[in-house]
Amino acid sequence: MITSVNGAFARRFFSSVAAISLAAVSTVSAPAPAFATEELNALVWCDHTDPALVEPFEKANDVKVNLKDYEGTGAALSILEQSQPGDWDVLVIDGVDVQRAVGLDLLAEIPADKLPTADIFPEVRMEANNMKDGKTYAVTEKFGYNTISYDKTKVDPADMKDLSIIWSDKYKGRIALYDYYLPMIGLVALGLGKKTAELSDADMPAITEKLSEMKTVSKQVSDVVSSQTALATGEVDILVGGGEWITAALSGEKPNLDWTVP
Repeated sequence: MITSVNGAFARRFFSSVAAISLAAVSTVSAPAPAFATEELNALVWCDHTDPALVEPFEKANDVKVNLKDYEGTGAALSILEQSQPGDWDVLVIDGVDVQRAVGLDLLAEIPADKLPTADIFPEVRMEANNMKDGKTYAVTEKFGYNTISYDKTKVDPADMKDLSIIWSDKYKGRIALYDYYLPMIGLVALGLGKKTAELSDADMPAITEKLSEMKTVSKQVSDVVSSQTALATGEVDILVGGGEWITAALSGEKPNLDWTVP
């Protein structure tokens, strides 16, 4: 069972995370203490393994960060269940899953006075997700899945102002859908003129119908790595649910990428 974080180590990490992190909402949370005080074991997504992201933190804090990437919350929980106490210090997890991990007693409280919350947009601090019983268990460090990324040399930017184009035939076979269901449901709701904060079960049949239409005209429905690769290689020209961070990450090799919120 993963329990707590070494206090000094946690303070060092979370005082630096705002500066080193990539800036549908995700969070960094802290499970358990490392046995070696000069090493930090982090279970992360693949986009957190770039040396350009990690090395500045290592040098600033004289620490070695050992990274293991995973795909999907279920995979992370499986890894944690098979690990020994103290194997992991930091966990990157979807914001919607923080409370689930807290309920499984996998996350330790993070000292609130050591968190860089003043550096985070108020709209994405997400206290309801990241706190329980007045204690902080996670801090938002990345957001931006609620968008469409596209190659503006192959797609008419004007088309990207209306999500209904995504379930039409105009770009059939040139679209990748990232299988992150909550942002995708929200995007379809926006395209149908619905307010996402007011969605209910009664809205789901119409949303389901459009999701099926999107699947029909898409090239693929896949995970973040596969969908990003398809966009990077030109296999597709549009990525729905991919986010502005993917556009930023690929800007060097794909300078014609842009993103929009329909």
